[in-house]
Amino acid sequence: MFGWFTPCICGSSSCSDIVRKRLCIDEQKLMKKGRGRIIHVSDFVEEENGCLVIKDQDGTIIKDARCITYPGANGDAWWDLAQLLKQIDIAISIFEEAHPGCRALFIFDQSSAHASLGPDALCAFDMNRSNGGKQRKQKDTTIPISNPELRYRGLPQKMTLENGEPKGLQRTLEERGFNVAGMRAKCSPVCPIENERCCMARLLSKQEDFRNQTSLLERTITTRGHLCTFLPKFHCELNPIEMVGFFLLMHSLF
Repeated sequence: MFGWFTPCICGSSSCSDIVRKRLCIDEQKLMKKGRGRIIHVSDFVEEENGCLVIKDQDGTIIKDARCITYPGANGDAWWDLAQLLKQIDIAISIFEEAHPGCRALFIFDQSSAHASLGPDALCAFDMNRSNGGKQRKQKDTTIPISNPELRYRGLPQKMTLENGEPKGLQRTLEERGFNVAGMRAKCSPVCPIENERCCMARLLSKQEDFRNQTSLLERTITTRGHLCTFLPKFHCELNPIEMVGFFLLMHSLF
């Protein structure tokens, strides 16, 4: 399979209780709190071969993208973004071996882990009014084409000073041509609804480069030459792997 053939790789994860019990008709299993262990399964399925695996000539699985952990007290760590990114690297390597010359389309549902940005992501509300201080360093950016001042559009903007200190809100906005004289740095406790110029942080957060950032998960996938998309919120039924997980869960309980 070569060329522009693009298999869809659907990824998801779920937790379930390992405890099993036989039930009679009309009986319901009542689990005791704190008993048993939790199993967490994170896996990928694809339209060509089912699960994302590599098999030898005898049909034995020699490489598998599935990751199984047992989180909880005295168990494995709870599933997080770092473990997911490590699994993604393995999954991409398996896909490239199984489908040389092809690009994969990875499909995920909406979750906070999938949407997580990198540690250097742009966030106006993490910035101080002035330069320096305890605010974290953020990545350099490019002033968007939608910037009100034409002369600044498309110009690169460093988010640190020459001495390495992070820039503040006022300096960042003034470099884009905004007049922020007399404007407060941040609203307290929160910004008014549907207001874009109530404070410096809100004004900067509405700029395209701050609003349209790529998640760390998507960046990891696209950096290796593959595609990534996310399903609409609250529609997990669109993800085929959810059906697989439900099938396996039902057969493990009954």
